[in-house]
Order: sequence, then C-alpha cells, then structure tokens
Amino acid sequence: MSAPAIGAAPARAAAAADRLLVLSVGSRPEFHATVRTALSDAGDGPGHGDGWPDLYQEVARRAHRFLARTLEGDETTVVTVGTLPEAAAALRAAATGATTATLALLLVDARAAGLSTDPLADTMDAALEEFLDSLPAEVSADLSAYTVHVYDELDRSPVRLGRSYALKQLPEEPWLLAADVICAFADQTQFRHVAQVIRAGSAPRRVLAQWLHSFLTARAEDTWGLHYYTGSIVTGLIGELERTAERSGNPVLRGPSEHGLACGAMARWQLDEAPFLMVVTNGMVDEFKGTLANLRETHARGFIVCADPDPGGWFPFQGTVHQGEDAREVFRARGLHTFHLDDPGRLAEDLVAAQQAYDADEGPVVLLATAAVLDTPATGTGPAPAPAPAARAQVTESAIEPVLRMVNEEPARLLWQCGRLDAEERALTYGLARTAGIALADSLTRPGTVSRYHEGAHVPEYLGTLGMMGCSARVHAFLHHEGRLRGRAEQALFMLKSKIAELSTPFTPRDLARQLRIVQVTHTPEHMAPFTDHPVVADARGFLRALHNGLAVDPEVVADRRAAIAATRDSASDVLHQLPLRPMSPNYFFHQLGDLLTELITRHGYTYTGLYDVGRGGISAVRNLPRTGPGFSGWYGRALMGDALQAVPAVALTRDDNVLAFVGDGANALVPDIVPTLVQQAVQYGRRPAGNVSVFRLIDGGHSVIRTYRETRTAVAADRQTQVLHLQQPEWTCDYGPLTVSHHHLTDVPRDALRERLLRRGTVDLYSVELAHNNEGDGMSPAGALGWQRDELAELTFTVARTARRKAERKAR
Repeated sequence: MSAPAIGAAPARAAAAADRLLVLSVGSRPEFHATVRTALSDAGDGPGHGDGWPDLYQEVARRAHRFLARTLEGDETTVVTVGTLPEAAAALRAAATGATTATLALLLVDARAAGLSTDPLADTMDAALEEFLDSLPAEVSADLSAYTVHVYDELDRSPVRLGRSYALKQLPEEPWLLAADVICAFADQTQFRHVAQVIRAGSAPRRVLAQWLHSFLTARAEDTWGLHYYTGSIVTGLIGELERTAERSGNPVLRGPSEHGLACGAMARWQLDEAPFLMVVTNGMVDEFKGTLANLRETHARGFIVCADPDPGGWFPFQGTVHQGEDAREVFRARGLHTFHLDDPGRLAEDLVAAQQAYDADEGPVVLLATAAVLDTPATGTGPAPAPAPAARAQVTESAIEPVLRMVNEEPARLLWQCGRLDAEERALTYGLARTAGIALADSLTRPGTVSRYHEGAHVPEYLGTLGMMGCSARVHAFLHHEGRLRGRAEQALFMLKSKIAELSTPFTPRDLARQLRIVQVTHTPEHMAPFTDHPVVADARGFLRALHNGLAVDPEVVADRRAAIAATRDSASDVLHQLPLRPMSPNYFFHQLGDLLTELITRHGYTYTGLYDVGRGGISAVRNLPRTGPGFSGWYGRALMGDALQAVPAVALTRDDNVLAFVGDGANALVPDIVPTLVQQAVQYGRRPAGNVSVFRLIDGGHSVIRTYRETRTAVAADRQTQVLHLQQPEWTCDYGPLTVSHHHLTDVPRDALRERLLRRGTVDLYSVELAHNNEGDGMSPAGALGWQRDELAELTFTVARTARRKAERKAR
C-alpha cells in the first residue's frame, strides 16, 4: 500500500512531480508506523513524534532544515508491503503520474519479512537481486548501503562481515528507529546528488582492466587467477577485474595480507603453472616481502599492480615514487621488470613494453600505476595476440652423446634429482627410470616432483629426498659406503632442471668438485654450476625425449642398478620413531602419520597436495611422508617462514584433491590466520575446497631448526632466543555456512578418527600437534648420518666421536 505524499511542495502538488519512493518491508504494523512518522517529521518538521525525547526532535529539526530546501518540488511517498516479492506491483502503482520515480530508500524488517541476514546463511542478498530484477521500468533504483537499510537481531551468528547493504540492530525504542530512518533518508538525499555527479564523470570500463584481462586470457585462458587486497585508489580497478574474471571463469582469490597473495600466487605457479594478476593499493609495495624474490626465482608469470599517487605531489601520502623515495629501485634490486605508468597518453606504449617483459619469462612484471592511469577509460582495446612459443635451447648431439653412453653402459648407480616437471616430463622420467634402473629423488625445495606413488602405483625407483637438510636414509645409503661417498667411477648424480643451489645437496664444495660425477640439465646457461662434469644446456623435455630415443641399456648394467636400489632399506633409520613417548617425538608422529597415509593411498585411492613450511616439522614431513604428486615448499628460494601456510587458501580453493599443510609454531606465529579467508571464499565466492584441507600445527615451543643448529654445531644449550610461546586453543567444531571447520588436539595419532577426517571432503581440519624437540634423525644435518641410532653404524662414527672427545679434553686442560 502507499501512504500519502510527504513534504510535497504546494505549487507542484497538482501536477506531475519527481517522486521519491520509500519502501518499507515487513509484517509488523508498528515498524511501518514508525517509518511514516519519521519521514513526516523530516519532511514537514517535528511534531508527529510527540512525547519522544529531545534528541529525536533535534534530529528531525536538523534533517528538515536540510531537506526542505534540497527536496523542494519533489514528492516523498512511503510504500509498505509485507515481503519483497510484493514490492514491484506496489511501486508501480505509487509511480503512476510521476515525471520520474526513484526508489530513495528501502527499509526492511528482516525477520518480519522472512529473510536471514546471517552471513553464513544470508538470504537477503539473493532477495535483493530478485527484487532489482523485478523492479518496474517506471522506477529507477541504485541499491547500496546508503539506500538499503536492514534491521535484524545481530546476535544470531558469531561471524561479522561487511555487506552491500546497511545491517543494523532493530531498536527496541520506536523513537530510536525513527531517528535512524531520518538520518538514513537525509544521508541518502545528500549522497544521491553527489553520486550522480560522480557517476556522470566516471568511466564504465577502464583500459588497464580490459587490457590485463584480455592479455592474460589470451596467454592462459581461464587458468590465471586474480589475487587482490583492496584499497581506495584501486577499488574501481578491482571491481571491474573481479566482474570480468568471474564471467570468464578465472578464480578470484583473497588473502589475509598482501604477502598472502604473493604466497598463493607462487604456490599456484609452481603446482599448476597458473599465471596471476595481483592488485594492491598505494604504499604496499614492501608488503610482499621476500616472496617477491622467490617469485622471480621460480620465473612465475604474472603482473603485480601497485597503485601510486599522481606525480608532482609534495611527499604524497603512501607515495612510493617521489622526491623522497623510489620504489622502482626495490623491484629492480630483486631483478623484476618494473614500469611506472604515470601518463595516460603514454599508456599504450607502456603496455607494449610490459607485454614484452612478461613474454621474456623472467618473473613477474610490476606495474606502478597512478590514479589517472588506473581510471583511464577504455576505447575498445582488443585481446592481446598470443605470443609465439618461446625458443628453448635444443639438446645437441655433442651434449647428449656422453650422457647416453653413461646411461647405457657405464656406472652401476645413477641418481636423478628432479626439479619441477610437467606431465610429459614426469612420464618420461618415470619411464626412463624403470627401463634403465635409475634411482630418483626429489628435494626439500621441490617435494613430490617425483614421488613414492604415481597415479596410484608404487614407484620402486624413488628413494626419497636429497638435500642439505631432510636427506633420506635410502638416498644416503645409495650414495655412501661405510659413511663415505662412493667413488666417481661407481656412480653419477643427475641434476635435472636445477641450478644445484646449496640447499639441493648435503655435499661440501670439495665433494661436489672432486668426489661426484655430475650431469646438470638446465635451459639457463647462467645456472650452470662450476663443478658440473657434463653440462647440458637444453630444454628438459627435449633432453628426456632424446635420451628416451637413444636408450639401449646393457641388461647387466640394468640388473646391477636395480640390485643397488633394492639394497637400500626403506627405513626411518632410528629407534625413536617407534617409542610412544609423550609429548610425541617428530620421528614418532610422522612415522605413524606416514603409515596411515600409505594405507589411504594404497587402499582408498587417496591423493593430496602437500604444503611444507620452513621448520623442523616441514623437513620431517618432506622426509617421512609418502607423496602422490608435487607439493609446495616454503623452503624454496629464501626459505621464508609462513609462506606455505599463507598459500593454503589459494591452493585449497583451486585444486581437486586433498591438501595437507605442515606448519611449525614459529611459522604460524609470524603470519595472519588463514581461516577467515577460507570461510569468506566459501561463503561469498562459492569456493568450498573440493577435498579435505588439514593443517597440522606442530607445537614444541621453539624454533627447532635454529635450536638444533645451536645445540649440534655450536654446543650452545637451549635458551630464550629460540623459544616461541603458543597459546593453546580448546577443541571446537563450527559450521560456517557451507564450510565445516574444526580444531583438534593430537597427543597421539588416532588412526581411525584421523582416517575418517582425512577422507571427509569439503571440510577444513586444524590440528595442534604436541611434540617434543630433539636433534635426532630426519636428516637435520649431514652429521646425522653417523648417529648412534642408524640401522648400520659406520666405523667413521667412532672415529668422529673419538676425535671430538680428544678435542674436548684438550680444551678442558
């Protein structure tokens, strides 16, 4: 129904007028009566709300003072309905005879209108969309937090989330509701005039947004992801990119910080070669932290858009390119191509250069863009042309011939450590290993690039992890005899798609140069190590194909190699992993969890993506757990604590299998909580994880790797320097709309309960795992191979122990 016009100017009352409509929705008559009273007092002046407090009267007086002149000549009509679906017909009737009709205000008594505002079960947003679609042509509307005010009880959900409408507690006192309605009407009236001016001068499409979307879609179709953290200057660009990305099916991925965006982008690139577009506001260029260097290191493809104030300002707020500093030097110091987009007239030229930098395949391209450039209107920029396939170095006959001879005829033992492999490269590697008897290893920086299980089948040639830390007992036993490296004539080490960084091996520079025969395959000549014996500068796929085509291995050589692989024991090589002490040792926990994962993989077809943070827990997980494919390691590049944890949302929301993350309490304390991001993406973006997401927080109260270094290398006892205070949370389970999140304490490994939870898809499980610190096993240092718990005790162990004792005795004298 419609109420009489309020505040209409007498001179225009008899003729057609501009009509402002206020829609009041709900089944409670007292709600509608309060709305009418409020608008009558605002339009005609105080007097209808007799007996209400002086504060209300003052609100009405000031609003009337403003509205009487601002709305001169306009009619204001209140329309009341019980539910939103009834509104269209009522508004059409109320607009009859008006020159123009505008929905100025929508007021909803949510519970009385049968609507929920619970952020985890919101029906309000969908109802507003349906209402807007059904709005009669005679009525214009711009639904926003200025025009839509929803009143509800706010204590029904533990979650608070900003809305596209104004959500308020329904006041118990009618005068307070009336005062709020008056304020809402006056605010909207003032904002409406301002907004019309703003909208009249704004561009519906932005050239930068259109170019970025078109360019990345031409290169990667729907695989690239939009990662953003909002800010005032970039809000328009983000809004347009978000709309276009969702229409084209590209994932929109949030993060708890700008640093979290970079971690997620890096993980997706390493796992799926998915390019990225990161957008952040001005002044935030340093928030990506050292992960910028890691993105460059891994040659991740994408754009980082950082807003910057327009040039010429005197020390501008949050400015990064001005007379006081130059953020471009920060990016250039990290080897990143950087462009300062500060002139709309030069934008087309700048974007051509940015495209060339992207196609150079040297890591992310940074665009520092001013507000003028961010808002430059589009003029029909079309999709960027797809690039020609990048030229890769082809393997030459002179390079492949000695390698083929080695594989077909020479040493009994070949160990390949593999960098990131694509599907074809991985299949070729497994095929070559099976045919030629080649042992395989992954690394702490690239876990799972080859693994114990592939497509559900066991890979007998996989021995474990080779690295400065986390080196597997089988890998050590394969390369050593009686604690010493085997001779150069007995074995060769292949480093495939690797620059052989220090973290990749446990060997000293002398061992690398003199004791090992090394074949290195990389398409980057600058990455060729000085101690490499057989350098192969070539694309890995071409190298593997050439090796496959030339394979003709002597059967006796294959038999010897397979015997060497079989002679290594798949053992934890310590006794501690068998002892059920409390708190658990890392050795025990990961041994028990590894057994459970093996059962899940072999009996239930379980697959997962592992994320391993920097710390003892991450090392132990890489070393001890069976993998089913590539994972993401925070140890990559600069070994930044917390990166793997921050990457969890982006990985969990874009992959089809399960996700297991292993994070120490030190890393966990360094970065924001990821759970709100997961919940927000599930509720607002419809991106519930496809599989189970389990985050194991490994708690021993300290920085374990540093503590081990101090205790084993410098003989310094544990002290406050390496302590981490962790505040334990109680166990809980909570349903956040479609997403169930739980937190559990693990003082043991409850196989049945844990098995059930790991197989429960679409849920997030957090585990606080209580562990005791130790320095034993898990390849924490090369010296660990000589520990007293090893399966076989080399004579060198006693030599080292006696030498250390004599040194201590001399020092004591």
